[in-house]
Amino acid sequence: MGIMVSSCAKDFSLLNENDIPPPAATQAAKTTVPVAPAPTGPLNAVAQAAQKAGISDCLGRINQVSNFLTAGSQQSGASLSVSPQTPNEHTASIAFEIKSPQVLSYASADFAPLANGCGGTYEAVTHWQNSCKDVASKGYAQLKFIGVIQSSILVLEGGPQLRVFLMPAGTGCVAIKKEVVY
Repeated sequence: MGIMVSSCAKDFSLLNENDIPPPAATQAAKTTVPVAPAPTGPLNAVAQAAQKAGISDCLGRINQVSNFLTAGSQQSGASLSVSPQTPNEHTASIAFEIKSPQVLSYASADFAPLANGCGGTYEAVTHWQNSCKDVASKGYAQLKFIGVIQSSILVLEGGPQLRVFLMPAGTGCVAIKKEVVY
């Protein structure tokens, strides 16, 4: 089953305007999703769509990660894929389009119910006009360089659950940020 959700970021997120982080160009460099697996307030549009599709166990994690990924953006849209049978017992997957004044990003997130909560992963992909060396030193300065996958893709680490992969793309750089959340 597929569901599309499209709205302005302010409808996606439940933050006050004063609480909104910087635009996505700098938000992309934010290290990790904050720990808050259960929703503490109303569900955002993506979590509401997941709830209507039959998901209950991962609503807090879906709400948390989608708020994190879209914080500071001008507009966001999402495409939700869930199992047509027993969606609450299977992996749910969401694809995001995230626009800010400086960049357009694609992100995907997957959520799976666990015995004691919900696990998830996300990947956020952003094209930067700068070289990968500049992106590493300025955009992700708080992360540690740990090597190269083979010969071209740089790997940065922000703890055991967070990696950023920097891949040259023409005169710019594609950053792929991947995090596992429990």
